[in-house]
Amino acid sequence: MATERPGRPIAPRPQPPRGFRPDIQGLRAIAVLVVIAFHAGVPGFGGGYLGVDVFFVVSGFLIGGPLVATILETGRVDLAAFYARRARRILPAALVVTVATVIASVLIASPIRLAQIATDAAWAASSAVNIRFAMQETDYLNGTAPSPLQHFWSLGVEEQFYLLVPLLLIGLFALTRRSGRPAFALGLSILAASFAVCLVLGDSPWNFFSLATRAWELGAGIFAALAVARLSRLGIRATELLAILGATMIVLGIALGGLPEFPHPGVGTLVPVLGTAVLLAVGGTARGAGTLVARGLGLRPAVAIGTLSYSLYLVHWPLLSLAGESVDHVTTPTPIEVGALMLVAVVAAWLLHRFVELPFLRRADPASSRPRRSIVAGLAATAVVAGSLLAATPSLASVPLTSTRDAMSRAAEREPQGTPYVPRNVSPTLAGAVDDTGLLYENGCQQDKASAELVVCSFGQESSGPDATGATDVATVVLFGDSHAGRWFPAMQAAFAGQPVHLVTLTKSGCRSIESASTWADSPNASCSAWRTAAMAWIVDESPDLTVLADHLGRPVAGREDRYEQQWSAATASTLARFPDPTRVAVLAETPEFDVSPPICLARHPESADACDEPRTRAVNASAVRAVRSAAEAAGARFVDFTDWFCNAERCPTVIGNHLVYGDEHHVTATFSASMGPVVRDALLPSLGAVPR
Repeated sequence: MATERPGRPIAPRPQPPRGFRPDIQGLRAIAVLVVIAFHAGVPGFGGGYLGVDVFFVVSGFLIGGPLVATILETGRVDLAAFYARRARRILPAALVVTVATVIASVLIASPIRLAQIATDAAWAASSAVNIRFAMQETDYLNGTAPSPLQHFWSLGVEEQFYLLVPLLLIGLFALTRRSGRPAFALGLSILAASFAVCLVLGDSPWNFFSLATRAWELGAGIFAALAVARLSRLGIRATELLAILGATMIVLGIALGGLPEFPHPGVGTLVPVLGTAVLLAVGGTARGAGTLVARGLGLRPAVAIGTLSYSLYLVHWPLLSLAGESVDHVTTPTPIEVGALMLVAVVAAWLLHRFVELPFLRRADPASSRPRRSIVAGLAATAVVAGSLLAATPSLASVPLTSTRDAMSRAAEREPQGTPYVPRNVSPTLAGAVDDTGLLYENGCQQDKASAELVVCSFGQESSGPDATGATDVATVVLFGDSHAGRWFPAMQAAFAGQPVHLVTLTKSGCRSIESASTWADSPNASCSAWRTAAMAWIVDESPDLTVLADHLGRPVAGREDRYEQQWSAATASTLARFPDPTRVAVLAETPEFDVSPPICLARHPESADACDEPRTRAVNASAVRAVRSAAEAAGARFVDFTDWFCNAERCPTVIGNHLVYGDEHHVTATFSASMGPVVRDALLPSLGAVPR
């Protein structure tokens, strides 16, 4: 019987690596191919983005596992050698692709995009672009004009992991005096905390992009390395079954990943992550190398693709994204075009691997060749690239984006004809359009996507209180809804300026006021359910004179308009039934929506702005208008449709007078919204009844 020795680690140790593992290369091949299929829009790969999560587990296994083994064996880690190896492995290819993408963007992308792309590139070179995307509340899965460097978010997560994990492991084992079991338990607690934060944040951009909410995936790889020794005791049949189970979980996770019932990152991510961990751990055993799954993953074509996986991941997205930039993302590439682009990607990946990756990887081991020199060189290269890109940003932002003519500033008008060029005095500027959001966004009154707290902001006149009959001298109007409501605020504020009206805002980005009963109770974004419930409780308690609802309902899927109308008609009726009887309700129609962001298009066509106009039949969501109108009128609410102030009989202009109408595909600029003040006043004041003027 074995006896325990005092002071000796008793937790499972990672086994020494058994050399080159073809199955891991095959796993990398699967991961990169499903990511490419997702990015290329291949049918059936709606969950292909989970290939990145497979990469995370593999990285944890290959990097974290040996670190734990080294600490248990020697009690220390050569940090300089570790960081030098990571720098040589990651930085050269990443920096080359970053610079090449910016150069290609200058030649291909809309001028208004160049400063943003250069800034993204600087963050990417600094291994922190995931933080930038989180701060910008980027929607990775549904963005309409994604950055050609958006895929670098995952490199940011991994590079931050590589920076911190050796220090964390050293600290864990130091705190527990090199005893494996306490360190194991504490490490497991950290992973559990990371997963818990992932669940709490829901669909917040910080959940998607941050290391804190992805650490459990990388940690799963470390624990897979710890499990190899235990799994080595299994028989052939059990080993084979576990390998099949792991592979099945990966396939099933990716197949289900595109469904709303499997939130990501979150519970839905568990399946492919655990499947990858099982497959890696089993494959690390002597018997695991002979399983059917391992032999399949180790086939030569899979190994070849896996060898190129890093380079292929780096180059494929800029090619796809810049192809979209060349047409302002109006159309998607045909299958033949996608195939041609991917052929180019394979060639580019081979060249990058052969002439950039390998020369650095084949150098002498950093442990014996002054690793500090490699670290200094990597930091210097990063600083030069990031600094150069930041220095170039002002010049890229100064590209002329307008014609040489001015335009008259006009009040809002019915059936506007639009200005056929981008005026020199356009307001806001094309470059400033995305930030022309209005006061609610500037003063923190527009709640963000992740927070559930109800932010109540008040504007205009305050009531002196009810008189003897219970009447007040000031009417209370509430603006309730998502980011579209926030963009209507400048119009509402202008409409009621000088009126005896107390304007209150209850707005939150990404959370509609109109939703189905089931979504009110259980939204995919948990913060929305809590926020909506709190907002409605406030309305019931305060009983305002008028509540105005404004939301973005999205577009119906082609061929399913009837189902879409039924969905939003029922949701509108369900929502309106929640309002107390004394409160009058007005529902604003959906604003027009464009296929491409007007400022991006206009930057290409400053002398022919009408080329960026959208046909009214395409821009106006007729299904949403019909659905909400019928339900609102049936419930006794007022339905207000301002479409005729955005569009004429045939088209919806992007520039009206000297006003730029849209900041992106469907959000109006605060400047144009404010110009709608008189129109909004005339439409809403009748709903307030006898309000003194």
